[in-house]
Amino acid sequence: MNITPYLYVPFVTWAVTQAIKFILALIRGDVDFRYLYASGGMPSVHSAVVTSLATWALIAGGPTNPLFGFAAVFAAIVMYDSFGVRRSAGEQARTLNTLISDLARNGGLKNAEDYNELREILGHKPLEVIVGSILGFAIACMFGYQTILPYFNVFNYELSSMQAKAVMLGALAFVVVAFAVYVLIRKKYIKNIAVRKYNLYLLSANTIVAICVAGLGFLYYENIFYPYGLLGFVGIKIVWLAAIAFCIYKMYMGAKKGKKSVRETQREAWLKRAGKKR
Repeated sequence: MNITPYLYVPFVTWAVTQAIKFILALIRGDVDFRYLYASGGMPSVHSAVVTSLATWALIAGGPTNPLFGFAAVFAAIVMYDSFGVRRSAGEQARTLNTLISDLARNGGLKNAEDYNELREILGHKPLEVIVGSILGFAIACMFGYQTILPYFNVFNYELSSMQAKAVMLGALAFVVVAFAVYVLIRKKYIKNIAVRKYNLYLLSANTIVAICVAGLGFLYYENIFYPYGLLGFVGIKIVWLAAIAFCIYKMYMGAKKGKKSVRETQREAWLKRAGKKR
């Protein structure tokens, strides 16, 4: 009796993701075997499972497969719920646990032992959802590599000398634009050390990527062609986008320093509301 991949691919994804979650907990020093089966934490198991299911439906039947449409919508709903409703439920549990603990400590709550501690890790942060979905996609692709591999022949393409020159000139122009952006940001945030630091990292990442792209263009120009050369461009682009996103996030957080935090704003809102009630 053969088991359908629509069952064993998500199951293997679940087992691998739970194991990764447990190993990450061990690295943090948190020895808790509930990470082998419980929800919450890094990475998102729910996101990994539904993404692997949708990916397998795409691999098996293509984008016109009705099952792929169903699985994709189902995956989107589950992932939205994981960092929406379920995360809100976890934050409410944390607030209630803190409130009950404070009231019991101050003597404002009788029979505190009647209240069970609520589980706080229910939902996920957006990053946990993204990592889980990437993991589910990768595992499904591993099972369907024989179907996917022929599509990579599109990258087995050799650039002409004119196209290679355009790539090298484009890389040079990119460096000039990146340096201009660096100067503008540095001028605006001259006194913000954090922004200046990651702005320099951003310039470095852009420069390294431009050098790599120009190098690939030079290899094509000199007819030093190797299979799947364009795949190198795609790989560099993915790494570059990840570095850009990280640096921009760090610069954004650095620019926010000195402003009121979310917790301080919430505290002032609660105090203001309590003053009105009095």
